[in-house]
Amino acid sequence: MPAVGTASALGADQTFSVTTQIFVGEQKTPASEHQILFDQGLVYDVPVINRRFITVFDPAQKRVTLLDRDTQVQASVSTDDLIKITAQARATVSDDEQKKKLGMQAQVESSQNGQGYTIKFANIEYHTTTQNPKDRGIATDYAMFVDLASRLNLVRRLGPPPFGRMTLHQKLAANAELPLELKLIVTGSKQTETYRSTHSVDDMTDTDRETIDEVRGYLALYRQVDLNVFPK
Repeated sequence: MPAVGTASALGADQTFSVTTQIFVGEQKTPASEHQILFDQGLVYDVPVINRRFITVFDPAQKRVTLLDRDTQVQASVSTDDLIKITAQARATVSDDEQKKKLGMQAQVESSQNGQGYTIKFANIEYHTTTQNPKDRGIATDYAMFVDLASRLNLVRRLGPPPFGRMTLHQKLAANAELPLELKLIVTGSKQTETYRSTHSVDDMTDTDRETIDEVRGYLALYRQVDLNVFPK
């Protein structure tokens, strides 16, 4: 699937939104919720809960921009740098066992019930059920968003190693699928942590348009800082 991992432009004619809710353990109330808005080749990742940080992905201009509502600063990184740093991270690991622990060699398997996919490495497991969007380009665009977001998390040292999840979403995009419910299981020496995310695909609304206009205002007004000093 050439689009994923090359940071080429998103489908400029694709306009849609994905609402993602993340639940911790068996909790019924989401700990996090994001509106991910796809419009004119850009992606706006806007949190609904814990609203501080916004991320704007612009593959056509090869740029990802982070915005901090609290301090009113922004920082940018090129997608070329994200790809290069990810490649360097892969290249520095030569030991096969270490590659397995980081998910670099993990393979996607069909779930036992045949209704999704599983990928496992080290103490981490992803299990996902899937949905078919109305247009194949939606799956491709969403997978590219996940790819770039995963690379960004690697650069910022946030979350688990991204390689397994990137492989999983490449599989989904190749089959023109989106995650419906994605479960992350992290097995520790003393306890197991479980995170569950749901994904709902919708048409763009007037409220979504207002949100995009608001974010564009931040891009015009917020002071630029280096990514190294951007808050976490």
